[in-house]
Amino acid sequence: MEAAPGLCALLQSTDKTMIDSAVSCLVLVSYGASGSAKHMEKLYELNAVEAMMRLMENNGWKSLSDDTLSGILGLLKDLASVSARVAKSLFELNICDFLKQMITYYTLSHSDHNKVQMLIELIYYLMPPLERCDHRTELIIAKKNVIIEESRYVEQVASILTFIIQVAKSAALSSICYSCVVVIRNIVELSTPSSLVEVQKTVNISSLLAVWLARKNRHIIFQTLNISKTLLKKHQKFFFETFIKEGVKHAIDTILAQEKDAKSNHKQRGKNLQESCLCFDLDLDTSTDDACRIEKGAILKLSEDIKKNFLVKETAKPHHRFGCDFKSIKELFSRLNGHAEPPPAKEQNLNRSEKDQELCKQLSDFSRQLLSDELPSTSTFEFVQSGSVKHLAGYLSNGAYFNSNIRNCQDFLGELKEVKNRLQKFTHLALTVRNQSSVKPLGILVEKLIDALHVCYDSFPVILADEQHTRESTMIPLRDSGTEGPVDLYIKFSRSSTKEELDNYNSVLPVYLSSTPESIEEVLWPEICRRTGNESAYKEATQEANGSRTPVGLRNGGGRKSSRLKFSYKGTHLQSSTTFFESILRSMHEGQTDIQIDPSFWDKDHKIVYRRRNKSKKISSQSSYNTQLSRVHEKLGISLIKDPFFSTIFTGKLPGDLDESDPSYNFLFMLKVLEGLNRFSYHLSMDERLCKFSEGYLQALDDLMVTISPIPRDQFVSSLLTNKLEQQMQDSLFGDGLIPSWCIHLVETCPFLLSFEARWKYFCLTAHCSFMTDKNGSSTETKKYRVIRSKILECAASMFNKHGSDTKFIEVEFGGEAGTGRGPTFEFYTTVSHELQKMGLGMWRGDITSQENKAGFVHAPFGLFPQPWSSANTSSRGISLSDVVQKFKLLGHLVARSVLDGRVLDIPLSKAFYKLMLEHELDIYDIPSFDPELGKTVIEFQALVKRKKFLEERTSNLAADLSYKNVRFEDLCLDFTLPGNPEYELVPGGSEKMVTPDNLEEYVSSVADATLKSGISNQIEAFKAGINEVFALKTLQLFSEDEMERILCGEQDSWASNKLEDHICFDHGYDANSPPIISFLEILREFGREDQRAFMHFTTGSPQLPLGGLASLDPKLTIVRKQCDGKVDDELPSVNTCRHFFKLPPYSSKEIMRQKLKYAIKEGLGSFQLS
Repeated sequence: MEAAPGLCALLQSTDKTMIDSAVSCLVLVSYGASGSAKHMEKLYELNAVEAMMRLMENNGWKSLSDDTLSGILGLLKDLASVSARVAKSLFELNICDFLKQMITYYTLSHSDHNKVQMLIELIYYLMPPLERCDHRTELIIAKKNVIIEESRYVEQVASILTFIIQVAKSAALSSICYSCVVVIRNIVELSTPSSLVEVQKTVNISSLLAVWLARKNRHIIFQTLNISKTLLKKHQKFFFETFIKEGVKHAIDTILAQEKDAKSNHKQRGKNLQESCLCFDLDLDTSTDDACRIEKGAILKLSEDIKKNFLVKETAKPHHRFGCDFKSIKELFSRLNGHAEPPPAKEQNLNRSEKDQELCKQLSDFSRQLLSDELPSTSTFEFVQSGSVKHLAGYLSNGAYFNSNIRNCQDFLGELKEVKNRLQKFTHLALTVRNQSSVKPLGILVEKLIDALHVCYDSFPVILADEQHTRESTMIPLRDSGTEGPVDLYIKFSRSSTKEELDNYNSVLPVYLSSTPESIEEVLWPEICRRTGNESAYKEATQEANGSRTPVGLRNGGGRKSSRLKFSYKGTHLQSSTTFFESILRSMHEGQTDIQIDPSFWDKDHKIVYRRRNKSKKISSQSSYNTQLSRVHEKLGISLIKDPFFSTIFTGKLPGDLDESDPSYNFLFMLKVLEGLNRFSYHLSMDERLCKFSEGYLQALDDLMVTISPIPRDQFVSSLLTNKLEQQMQDSLFGDGLIPSWCIHLVETCPFLLSFEARWKYFCLTAHCSFMTDKNGSSTETKKYRVIRSKILECAASMFNKHGSDTKFIEVEFGGEAGTGRGPTFEFYTTVSHELQKMGLGMWRGDITSQENKAGFVHAPFGLFPQPWSSANTSSRGISLSDVVQKFKLLGHLVARSVLDGRVLDIPLSKAFYKLMLEHELDIYDIPSFDPELGKTVIEFQALVKRKKFLEERTSNLAADLSYKNVRFEDLCLDFTLPGNPEYELVPGGSEKMVTPDNLEEYVSSVADATLKSGISNQIEAFKAGINEVFALKTLQLFSEDEMERILCGEQDSWASNKLEDHICFDHGYDANSPPIISFLEILREFGREDQRAFMHFTTGSPQLPLGGLASLDPKLTIVRKQCDGKVDDELPSVNTCRHFFKLPPYSSKEIMRQKLKYAIKEGLGSFQLS
């Protein structure tokens, strides 16, 4: 403690290094004091608390290093835990305001769960604990007096309640959730009834209580019951109503029934003997060996007490207008079904339009009323209990959801159209709003479903290794191969019965953590296949496995789907796609919310029993769907039927082998469908508008415009599941295969539920690991390559062809130039991406320049999209199709390496091109996204085609007088050549064939095919091949088109001028208050978008900010004072692009600085000479 005064004094320093060291030393002092109140009080008397709080003022905590901030929070927690004076001082210094800022920051970013836990613990120690501790009675009384004597302290504590509730709502681990629940209980005890009513109206704490009571963890249940009891004590009338509505009463009744059943059968609910005790998680001075505070029968006793004294009323139950009103639910879906079915032929007249609009309005009003956020509203509990999810799934799937088998119908095309029709009708209802202030029903429905999904917390268990290793939260690719060596699991495989026609393996086999029954069978089958009369079968089986024990850690057995063997562990059947590792762990820890691996687990031999699987001729729904779909796809003419979301709703089943009995299945299914419906809302709505035009409900082509818009994608993100995945990825064994099946299912089936940042990290930790499998060399090594700037494309093609799939980082330097390392490498990717946009290459739409006369770049205001090439022409305007194909392959290599190495491109690809990259199907409704004029015309022509068909089917009129905006087609003088490219004949002799009403359908189909399919297929296949030579293209499918643009091209938005100081460092003669720095920051804030791009290009080698923006620039941009030999105002600023060091002379005025800065940026681009 002798050094404490000096260390506390150093906290006043302006030197960050000094502050970091002082905090680090004080942490050691605190640790050495071992919680001694006397020594900790001395730190308080040395003004350590005030000094640390000053460091966090005005968002100063954001600029502190991670270790320093953690140290300060830990010190404040330790001090508050032993001193009521410290607690009072922190209240006086408005500690709760800091805590709210930090909780919001870390909760929104889904990062650093340790910080969140520390913040919750600090709040806990500000208040007196409710659990009695005899040895701390004096401290508890002192803290209670501090808070009670000052009403503003109570208000501060109450103000933080809603923030802690948000943390608890998305807590990834039971330990974090438990800490939050304990703190919430303490705050509820201190709060007034009126403030608690406001909390209920703001964050709906009752709904959250119902969620917690549905957990398996008894510690969380016990604390939640105590909160429920306190709320009822403080305002029984109000919370009695909300508890019924939100399902708290139902949850308590369920617990009572379970506890009574467990008592009568002499067993304990949830096998709590295996459950880790959390009672002492927040106590610093207790032993983990202390007995659990939850006594046997405590939960039953507390539940009975609440039920008897607060939840039984003689009066009738309050009438609820919605929710469990099954009659209203059935009426809604009955109307929806009626709305989707076409009327009898005799009623098909123009009056139907008015009836249609009236029914839409009624349904919209009813659905809005049912899902309204204004009281009285449908609670999540009522929504689930009403059966709405299943009814809606049944309606949208036309009954397939209730039938486990694929529909075996004669009219497959008719069934597809019916499902599409229902999706169109519901899209209109779900996305239509009365006025700008209204909330779209789809948004409310998604919110209800996600809240309902959170009730299924235990369906997504986090599995943690014994020793935790926290990964950094980063936005750049992680070349992380997990632990130093692969971790094996030892399994003893045995035959299930002597009657089995299989040999008994009866040996221990080491397998990778990622091994599944599917993958292990390739090794096991040749060893156990008994030689009988069928020698050829045995020989064939042996040859299939190649007679060798190759690594079996690859999930799904390297793509081979086998079903010859069935595996079980302790009588429980194992799913074929779930790893042995996870199946064994979940069986051993049944009843636990989170699984902590005991060290002894790795030393055991785990027995797995196998037997021959019964042969089945059953064909999967998905396989049958795909087979029939291939026959009718062209007839339907809309790409969404090939999207996984449509096959999900049509077959009534989620893809993969998700357990349909799991409580989360219904909600995942419905969210999958609604996300697809939202994503394809424009396609569905436009197709519906075309149908209405064909039937005469719309008279003019100008009426085809779609007026609805989708809800934002981030409304589908679950903060709870995102945090769970983030927590799982922090585990040290994640890279070695400790990836629970729910992580894989969510990423592959419902990636929209997870934040982009979490999915990007998942990609980095999984796709990059698979990229490095079976390849020599370290992932952190660097391969240097020299290129010639004047022959940049040729050098790039040569380099990628030789080293594109290399595991090493690729670094580039330019021949004849001084720079080397990160800066020139970024410059290389930028330059190549620019070169590929030049005119005369024949790559992109809008490029009509010959190779000899090429100049400038292709102008693509809506993004670059491939220029169609006819199979009949292999060259045009001096450009060879083979050269174009090779350049697209080069682009594929460039894209893959930029993703893998964390480089940034500067190429404005269209959204439609990104869809092709992600292997999505395109149709005519995608054309307007990259060519609005052509797209509008083609869609209008398609509308006329549909009208012609409609008239011909119902009347004898052959629609010979069909015209385009009152102009005869013959007068349009259109021939069968591709619009904008007369050399591309859509059919043989197309330049001589004119477009007429009779061949308009053929023309539209040919234009769409040439634009989206056959005309660009060679280019797209070459592009995909380029990516696949580096890593599997399919691994990118967990991202959307917009997200792929962020990954490849960085952040498109300009930097936030008010946050520049937060992300720029100042050193070597400068600090944030230096006059030249103040002028420099003002100049940057005044820059326009192009000036910003030029500055970033000059500083980093790329005009685009990396993924994550200026905050993710690594290393951070650092401004240093340039040493000048002569007159300062004659010097130019210079830069070290590798270290992001910007060397700025201390100019005499802001204007001179601006002039020199712009001149240096302009002259410095294009070579690495200025230093």
